[in-house]
Amino acid sequence: MLGTSPLNTTLLATDTGEAAQAETNRSTELIRIGCTVRAIVEQSGDLIAITCNVYQRTESGGDLLHIAQVANPVCDRELLQVSQHAFNPAPNRFMRARFAKGFDGEKYAIRIFVAGVELCNVVRTCEVHFAEEESAKASLYLREPCGAIDLYQYYNRHLVIYAQTDKFLYQVFSGIIDMPKIDYSGRLRVLNATKDRSKSVEELSIDTIHSIGYWSSSIFGEEEDYETKNAQLTDRLSTIPASFDFDAREQAYLTSWLPKPVADWTLKDCDVYEANMSLEMSSAVSIVNRVEIELHHQFDRLIHREISFNYRYLNFMSDFDYIIRVAAEGAAPKLADVQSAANGGGWTTGEWWVKGTPQPGVYNGIRWKAAEYKYDYEPTGEKDENGHDIVNVVQIPIGSDSNLYALAASWKAMRRWKQAIDEKYTIVLQNPESITIHGEKKEKVTYSIKHESDDDKVARNWGSEKHYKRPKGVKQLNGDYATNIDNVIPGEFTNGCRVAMQIGYTRMLESHRQNTLTMDCKFLPFASLTHTVHVATKRFDANVKISAYSHSWDFTSKRGKTTLTGKFFMNPASGEQAFSKVEPPTKRPQLHCNTFQQDFILNDYVVPYGVEVIEQDPNADKDEDEKEEEEEKDKGNSITIGKPKFKLYECNGYVRKETGYTFKGTKMKRGIAFRVETPDIEEESTDTLDVDVAAQVFNLAIPHNEPFPQLTCHKK
Repeated sequence: MLGTSPLNTTLLATDTGEAAQAETNRSTELIRIGCTVRAIVEQSGDLIAITCNVYQRTESGGDLLHIAQVANPVCDRELLQVSQHAFNPAPNRFMRARFAKGFDGEKYAIRIFVAGVELCNVVRTCEVHFAEEESAKASLYLREPCGAIDLYQYYNRHLVIYAQTDKFLYQVFSGIIDMPKIDYSGRLRVLNATKDRSKSVEELSIDTIHSIGYWSSSIFGEEEDYETKNAQLTDRLSTIPASFDFDAREQAYLTSWLPKPVADWTLKDCDVYEANMSLEMSSAVSIVNRVEIELHHQFDRLIHREISFNYRYLNFMSDFDYIIRVAAEGAAPKLADVQSAANGGGWTTGEWWVKGTPQPGVYNGIRWKAAEYKYDYEPTGEKDENGHDIVNVVQIPIGSDSNLYALAASWKAMRRWKQAIDEKYTIVLQNPESITIHGEKKEKVTYSIKHESDDDKVARNWGSEKHYKRPKGVKQLNGDYATNIDNVIPGEFTNGCRVAMQIGYTRMLESHRQNTLTMDCKFLPFASLTHTVHVATKRFDANVKISAYSHSWDFTSKRGKTTLTGKFFMNPASGEQAFSKVEPPTKRPQLHCNTFQQDFILNDYVVPYGVEVIEQDPNADKDEDEKEEEEEKDKGNSITIGKPKFKLYECNGYVRKETGYTFKGTKMKRGIAFRVETPDIEEESTDTLDVDVAAQVFNLAIPHNEPFPQLTCHKK
């Protein structure tokens, strides 16, 4: 099973012991497989079925079991499918041992099989190439005899290449011949074979893909939008400093870019052809030592607001006050009118408390016959000083239900809505040591993490309540209750931040890793992209991680060689030898809440006799600028033409109107309307709230592997 992130100095590839093949001082068990083996004896004989346990060992003094084993994992969680060829000892071991390592000084054979048939004495030269995150390739140059050519002889056939002695067997390539070519001038047939990396990735289980690197739907999109596993793997690899590759036996490995502290093996002066050795450093133009991430965290805030209303008719303190004054002042407002007005402003009301008019009874010697009366008037023929008729009021009882009126009432009004929040985080990743040397080389990227509130069952119907609901959420400083819908995808803010930061950090590390050492060496059959090699020569002395290698053999000169490319980190001002652990920001900002009036006391209003009542605001449909113009015009009119007017639409409470009559020296009034003016929600609480979070700077390590390069001067 492949290792998982985060990366540090630990090798993440599965350790199956390939490096042990290069060590001849101890026995290492390479593979133990319980299986049914079907083998074909190539010299003569019939097909035989053998049931056995197969062991393959590399021992310094023993013989190699004459079975070449190729493990091809169809799925990393399934039983390995094993195909086996029965090998005899290599009869034509004519490749020179002095130009190779790993064979204990013995001559070796390069054995090439196409569709299970060995090519003998027809190949002039052969090349094999492996590189990080690329498909492995091989090229064979075959001698062609005169005569007709079968173009399809090798087309789309399986090619396997081994390097073998009596003790050692290395598989160095496996792939499909996809591009045969005929070179007429050289009488050569060129076979180009490829092990398709993308196809191998597609054969992996999705669990294996998920175990690699980091991933966030906010950064990369929805997983179901990936057309291939390879596309998702590419995104995941962009978050970690590691390469994902397949070796010659088609086994997958995830390997850190950081060279191991202890190398898998060592190359010395006698192993390297110094004439073909070059060192190339990262381009100063491509260096990235500062990444500025603008991260938008977008979600909805559910707000619950409550306001309270209180009303007491004429501030009567007792039922007796009401009984002795109701004839002239008029009845209290009807409860139905109060409730209708309270519910008509877009707010939902609840938690009502109502005090009705007095129940029938005797109050301080006055008999109160009914809770509800209608009133009639008997003129006395007299007028008051203002010319108003003086009348007697006749109370006619019509009911005893005191709850029809509201002598006093209080209630709460509730409103719920969603407010869009956009938190902008500025995250700066940098390496001060690199900036000291190269100056500031920065990149800027922008990401968004968005939570869809419609995917939350609480938020889905927020604001469409038909009945009063008690407060829900965390009480804010201004009295509102708020709930942030910022966890629709659990942990997505932290995860998205981590992925964004990992991408930026990996980009910085990648730019400091483009330092390459390329050299021709003796043939190294055990070389692997998972290996770290210690190059200990007069010209170079450091550990490098193999990023590419090519094997080539010339069967005329009987020589083989390996061209090796190793990468390492360069950051001279740094003393770090490991990667930093990236921790995303955890502190969230305090969201601003606007103040508002929470308590309202409703008033009593009186319309003077003869004054016109204006019920609707004539400027209601005009914008603020037009209203200001109208107000300026009104201020400029020094003479008011016509009767005075009463603006009913500006009242907040109970409105009564004088009847023109007087009873016991008091002008008589009768109720005409009960109005409740509910406030609008301020725009600051409904518009998108943009929150700029203070920039956070993270100083991250970029390792340094000092190569100690030297030039050797020869005396004349």
